[in-house]
Amino acid sequence: MQETTYKMNTPVAIALLADLHERPAGPVFDSLRTRRPDIICIAGDMFQGSLPDNEDLAAERVVPVLKTCAAIAPTFLSLGNHEWILSPKDMQLLRSTGVHVLDNCWMEWQGIFIGGITSAVVTNYRRYSSVSGEKYPKNPPHIMERAKFPKTWIQDFCNQSGFKILLCHHPEYYPRYLADLPIDLVLSGHAHGGQWRIFNRGVFAPGQGLFPKLTSGVHDRLVISRGLANTAPFPRFFNPTELVYIEPSVT
Repeated sequence: MQETTYKMNTPVAIALLADLHERPAGPVFDSLRTRRPDIICIAGDMFQGSLPDNEDLAAERVVPVLKTCAAIAPTFLSLGNHEWILSPKDMQLLRSTGVHVLDNCWMEWQGIFIGGITSAVVTNYRRYSSVSGEKYPKNPPHIMERAKFPKTWIQDFCNQSGFKILLCHHPEYYPRYLADLPIDLVLSGHAHGGQWRIFNRGVFAPGQGLFPKLTSGVHDRLVISRGLANTAPFPRFFNPTELVYIEPSVT
């Protein structure tokens, strides 16, 4: 695992985690305890993505990780596409850890506004899972459903006066939905750095296809983590797992 630090115009020091996928987190904890960020932001995909074998999946594999993060620093979690498996009971367990679960909502923390966009995979599954055998459509994330929600939570979030951080698992949402919104910092993962990196460019990312543009680094106000695990059937190539730190440019 590599540590990457970016200096940006932010009032707090942030650790960005993404795509742990139920893997052991010992090195992550060691780094967090050494660096001591002001807040920890987890941009989705704590789970692997197959249906639980038992009702205690969240408690056994993810809850201890979240409890440890929350003991190190205030921790905020948004839901990625692999969180589609979570039951209401699992969601209660996640919230019991002390982590702030941002499920298409926002909150204020010490004068900073922090929101979380839930992956459209999750919201679609919630909406259509009760219809047996029906293949649900690929709808956009909740923020765009203006016909059904004339005033969405993201509009309310953007209207707040103060520094705004948005956790958004999918970096491909940024140019389409978020780039024109008054949000100071957007934190993402999902692309796994493009899986293979050739000449420091990712080869493939879900939602972006071959040679995607948004797999790693800083793009305007968007910061993308390469993720903390490998879930593909082939290994990462020239693409170590990554824990990102974002520090104030002026201290």
